Amino acid sequence: MSEKKINTKLTLKQKITLEYIDWFIKEHGYSPTYREIGEEMGIDVAAAFKRVTNLVIKGYVTETPGKFRTLKVIKWYD
Repeated sequence: MSEKKINTKLTLKQKITLEYIDWFIKEHGYSPTYREIGEEMGIDVAAAFKRVTNLVIKGYVTETPGKFRTLKVIKWYD
C-alpha cells in the first residue's frame, strides 16, 4: 500500500495567509484568531480555518488544539 505524499509547496493564498500570521504575531505579540485571519483575507471563518489547517499539515505553522491564539510560524517558504 502506498502512502499519500503531502505537497508541501504553498499556494499564493497560503503564502499570503502565512505572511499575515507572521506579521500579526510580530505586531501584537500573539497570534490572530481565525476570525481576524478571515477578515483580513476577505473570507469566512471556515475558509480561514481550512487555510490554517493546510499550513499545519504542510509543516509551516503549529497550533495547540483547544486553545486560542496559539499559532506559531515554524517554517518559511522559498
